[in-house]
Amino acid sequence: MIKIKLGVAVSVLYSITTGMLSFSTTALEKREVYVQASAGSFNDAAINQLFAQQSALKMPVNFAGTPSHTFEQAHNTNTWAFSAVENSTIPGKLVDATITAVQQYRIVDVIGFITTPIEMCALMHIDDVNNNKEISVIASHPAALKQIKGWKAKVGVPELAVPNGTSAAAERVSKRLLGIGGVAVGSCVLVETYPNLSVIAKGIQDNKHNETSFLLMKVNKRTEMITISQARKALSHAITLGRAL
Repeated sequence: MIKIKLGVAVSVLYSITTGMLSFSTTALEKREVYVQASAGSFNDAAINQLFAQQSALKMPVNFAGTPSHTFEQAHNTNTWAFSAVENSTIPGKLVDATITAVQQYRIVDVIGFITTPIEMCALMHIDDVNNNKEISVIASHPAALKQIKGWKAKVGVPELAVPNGTSAAAERVSKRLLGIGGVAVGSCVLVETYPNLSVIAKGIQDNKHNETSFLLMKVNKRTEMITISQARKALSHAITLGRAL
């Protein structure tokens, strides 16, 4: 079940000195958003679910990789950023890579918030599925591989870490770069990006209550980098605002 809490065009200003958020309404600026990760990722699925629930927010999407690069592109082009901010499986919940981004960039507007369940899916080339081929190797981002230990143990084949992300792993399977029986693990929506893949298993994550929260926000480059502690506080306040939308 997807939990959505949204608001339209709410401005948030966070003061490191006072630790307070101030609010004001503002018009949407340039209608474009830079999204963390890549096409077919969980972030891709989340932004589309957000747009489906709140059509007024819908805008062209560009994928930008890491949260820091996402914030950088959004700042440089005076557009919006969309990034994962919390995950239920992380101690303390805040996403480390986004904390790093907030050390360099100030969140000045928050206009959208969404929490989505993270369902891990196994995807195989459709020709292998049609020919009833056995799984020979499992490929995915290292973080994703850590979340499917039970399923990996049952399958009992080698695994391949793909640091570039779940979409990059799916691309390798799509292009037959892993050989017969190669399987990628990631979001089920990867089949929309790579239509020659087929989902062979759903919900293979160990934690069936795995959820990630995302913010649609405006960011500005800081004149000076802040500490990790300050960045965690700033990100937590932005999430509080997002939940209240």
